[in-house]
This record gives sequence, structure tokens and C-alpha cells, in this order.
Amino acid sequence: MKKITAFILLLLSLVSCNEKTAQDLFDESKTGVVLILNEYYYVMKLPNGNSIYFTGIDQEGNLENLAFEYADIKNKRQILTGTGFFIDKQGTIMTNRHVAQPSIDKTAVKESYNNMVASIKAYYAAQMSALSQEYQNLESQKSDCYSYDFYGNAYENTDKLQEIASQQSELEEQFNTLNSVRESMDDHVSLDELSITAVCEIGIAYDNTFVNSDRDFLDKNPCVVIKVSDKENTDLATIQLKNKKTPDEAHVFRTDGTIDENAIDKVKNMFSSHNDKILHIDQQLYMIGYNAGPTLATTKQGIQVQMTSGKVTQLPDGDRVLYSIPTMQGSSGSPVIDSKGRLVAVNFAKLRGTDNFNFGIPMNKIAAFLK
Repeated sequence: MKKITAFILLLLSLVSCNEKTAQDLFDESKTGVVLILNEYYYVMKLPNGNSIYFTGIDQEGNLENLAFEYADIKNKRQILTGTGFFIDKQGTIMTNRHVAQPSIDKTAVKESYNNMVASIKAYYAAQMSALSQEYQNLESQKSDCYSYDFYGNAYENTDKLQEIASQQSELEEQFNTLNSVRESMDDHVSLDELSITAVCEIGIAYDNTFVNSDRDFLDKNPCVVIKVSDKENTDLATIQLKNKKTPDEAHVFRTDGTIDENAIDKVKNMFSSHNDKILHIDQQLYMIGYNAGPTLATTKQGIQVQMTSGKVTQLPDGDRVLYSIPTMQGSSGSPVIDSKGRLVAVNFAKLRGTDNFNFGIPMNKIAAFLK
């Protein structure tokens, strides 16, 4: 009996020494978390077959950086940054959908486009009216090109008449061109007639490396979008390195919510009546990511990933889990882990007006997305 008691005490002592510190978790996981940079613009295919390019919608509701040629948009692309993490050895990275493929309000785009077309048509109408008035002014000048002498003989200023006719011909050509363009413009385009696509160029950078420009992301570690969730309440996407190779030293996060357990962990689970795979209120969680993107990540030693921590403040409802981990823009797509290093959520949104209440996508959603 004494031997059994001693054995149990030994096991318990080993178990009590098995909790990982925040530093341990950080050191184990940080190599698998990457900083994502996405340069993007939108292409809108019009019903007449033409395309226009833009980068977003401004506060006044106008299309930003509107262009009719790719050459005019390629140097005006929008830039966003986010976080991602490796989930296999083939260079696959999980992140948020809004990081990999930023969406845009198609209704707002339609309204902006229709308003823009209506404004252009009104401008053309004003120009056509001015041309018409100028044409009539020239017409009235023709009477001045005829004169009569004392005997009633008529004289014609042929040169002046030819000059007026030439000017009227130019005005008529300009009028017809404007009218043709104006009539071809439809300012009542419906959503069904518009095709809007985000065109993205994506690259990543690793913890403890130096980046000096956007090209360090896009040229050195280019990625492609592999999968984007089509479910509105699942803000998930996967991208993949073009070389399809996860660096040997990079940590790979398991998406089934497990980790490699050593003998002590297995013994502890045998003696525990608590299912620690289910999140509970006040449970300690950690997030590893790039808050504020390169702005905060850039140091004298290169870019450095950050770890922040908090606790579960609301249990998962199947769509999200709420926790008190502080975040900033740029942390979207960050892995959220428990005290054992197991993936429990993907960070995706914050509660407006506070930095300390943030939402993560729970494991059931991750598993469903990856099927």
C-alpha cells in the first residue's frame, strides 16, 4: 500500500511540474506565425464588356482611385496586413477571409457607379448644350458674310463662310461623339449585371527576419489564395506559399485541437475528471500575432511577433468565442492557444469601442471549413 501511495505522489509531483509557462508556449509556437501583406484592387466588369478598376469607396461614397486601364491602377493598390499560421508541411497558412480576399459592399459600389455615370451624363449634356449654342452663334454669323452694293448686286465672303462651315463641322463631330458616349452609358446598372472581383498579390514575412519594403514580402515569399469560406459567419481562408514548402524550423499548428502528449500528460489525463478540451469561463488563453502589422513588429532585430493573453469571457456559441485578449488591427488571423499550446480559435474581430473584448472562430468552425 505504501508503494502505491508513493507512486501516486510521484505521479502527482510530476504532473504539478508539467504546466507550460507563457515563455515556453511563445518559444514553441512563434516560428509558425507569419506576417501577411496583401496588395489589392478591384475590377468591375460592366454590362458592355468593358472593365473599370478601383481600390475602394471613400467617405463620400465615391470609387477610390478610379481607372479605366490597369496601368493606371497598378501603382495605387491598397495595402493591408494581417496574421496567419502554418497548418501543414506544404506551406498552407490559415488566416481570415478579410485578410486574404478583402470584400466590398457591392450595393455601395453599384450606387457609386450609377451616381458617377449620372454625373458624367449630366456633364456631357451640359457640354452638348454649349456646343449646340456655339453652333447656333456661328449660324447667325453667316448673314454677315453677304453684302450688297449701290446697284443691288450681292457679294459673298466665301472665305468667311468656309471658315464658319469648318468650325460647325468640328462642333457637330464633337457633339455626335459626346452623344454617342452618353447614350452608351447606363446609369441604372443592377447588381446582377455587375461582376466585382478583388485582385490580390499576397506575400509573407517570418518572425525574426528583416523586411525593408513590400517587395520583401511579395517577391521573397509569394503566396496564392487556396480557399475562402463562402459562409458569411465564417471569416476563414487559407493561402499557400507558391513553393508549397513550410520551412523546416516552422511550428505547425494542429487544426484538430490536439498536441503531441508526453507520458506525463497522458498520466495526468488518466487521473483527471475534467475535460480540458472544452473551453470554460476564466480559462487562460494566449494569442500570437502581429498587432498593428509592420508598424509594431519592426525592431532593430527585424520583425518580431507578439504574444498577448487574456481569459475566456463568454463560452463558444458555435460561431464565436469571446475573450479578453487585447488586440489591434493586424492581429486578424492570429492563432489563439490554450495553456498547453493547443489551437482553440482564430482571432477575427473586436468589439467596437474596446480593445479587450475580442472574438475568435472556434474549432468546430475551423474543422468544418477544412473539410
